[in-house]
Amino acid sequence: MLEIASLIVINLLIAFAIGTVFGYVIAKGTSYKEVQNDNQSKNKTQSKRFPNSGVNPIFKKSSNLDNKPLVISSPKPSGKDNLKKIKGITNKIENDLNTLGIYHFEQIASWSSKNCDWIESFLLEPGCAKNNQWVEQAKILKSGKETIYSQKVENGEINVG
Repeated sequence: MLEIASLIVINLLIAFAIGTVFGYVIAKGTSYKEVQNDNQSKNKTQSKRFPNSGVNPIFKKSSNLDNKPLVISSPKPSGKDNLKKIKGITNKIENDLNTLGIYHFEQIASWSSKNCDWIESFLLEPGCAKNNQWVEQAKILKSGKETIYSQKVENGEINVG
């Protein structure tokens, strides 16, 4: 009886050793994420607002989702509109809006005041949509007409950075 118990203990120790070695080898190949403090994460957030993940960036914000504007998964087959024709939209903001699912003037033209507030808080740009009258400009551009600002952008007189 004592011999059987000792064989069981030896087999368990061997299994433990093999498991430890395999676990170490497998875990050695995986990468670990570095834990950051708040200051580091704020800097990364400002440099790259939307990390490449499977989660829609809309759901990462703490703002009220009831006020989010209409978004679409991809632009129409005719292509996306040049949102930089709207005063106040830079390359960075256009990329953020595209990542969010806003590609066309008609989407912006349909925004309410609460939608503008939501976008401003999401983009971390207070007053950008309302002060620059994005909705009014988008309504004009949606109809096929041009604004003075959009003509200057189109002609290259204004460099939107």
